[in-house]
Amino acid sequence: MDTDAIIATLRRYDTPTVWNALTKLRGHSIEGLTLGRPIASDPTMRMVGHAVTARMTSDHPAPLTQAEKDHIRFGYYRMVNSGPAQRIVVMEDVGERPGLGSIWGEVHAAIHRGLGCAGVITNGAVRDLDALDGFPILAGSVCLGNGFTQIRSIGEPVTVFGLTVHPGDLIHADRHGAMIVPPDHLDALPDAIEALLATEQAMIRAARLPGFDAEALISLWQKTH
Repeated sequence: MDTDAIIATLRRYDTPTVWNALTKLRGHSIEGLTLGRPIASDPTMRMVGHAVTARMTSDHPAPLTQAEKDHIRFGYYRMVNSGPAQRIVVMEDVGERPGLGSIWGEVHAAIHRGLGCAGVITNGAVRDLDALDGFPILAGSVCLGNGFTQIRSIGEPVTVFGLTVHPGDLIHADRHGAMIVPPDHLDALPDAIEALLATEQAMIRAARLPGFDAEALISLWQKTH
C-alpha cells in the first residue's frame, strides 16, 4: 500500500485508536504524542498529513522591517503550498505569552485550505470559531484579537503541547491531541488497527451478554492478549 493510500486509511480512525495500534506494534511509549488539553475548533475534526513547521510570536511587535516581515511571510506561504499532499501546519508560538493574539481565524483558514493545507496544530490561539468552515485547528487557547502576530521562522523543528515535530513528520490528530506516525511502522498500521478493533469489539460484545462476570472476562482476556 502506498503512503497516500495509508493516509486515506488512517483518516478513517480516531487518534487514540491509531496510537493504541502503534503501541501494539512497537510496545508502550510516552514519546511522540501531545500532552495536555488542546482546544479543537470542531469536535468532529480529524487530520492526517505531513508537517510543515513555523514559529511565531503574538505578544509584542516583532523587531523587523516590513521587508523582513514580507520575506518571512511569503516564504511561509510558498512552503505551505509545496511538498507532499496533505500538509499540516504545526506552528509554535514562542512568545513569552503564547496565544495573546491569533493568526488562525476565518481568513487564514480559507487561505490555508486554498493552499492545500489539511489543518493546523498550534500552542497559540484560534479565533472565529463560527467561521472556520470546518477547517481543523488544534490550538492552545481561544482569543478574539490578532495581537502582534508575526511569523518569525519557518522549516525548523517546533514543539507544541510537549511534542517535538520535524518538517515532514507524518501527523495524525483529532480533538484528543496529535501524534507522530513513525515511518518504520506505517505499512503495518492498517492491519494492526483492524486487529485491535476486532479484539476490542469481542470484549465489548462479551461484556453485554447475560451472565458476563470476572471469570468470563479473564478467560476472554487470556485468549485475546
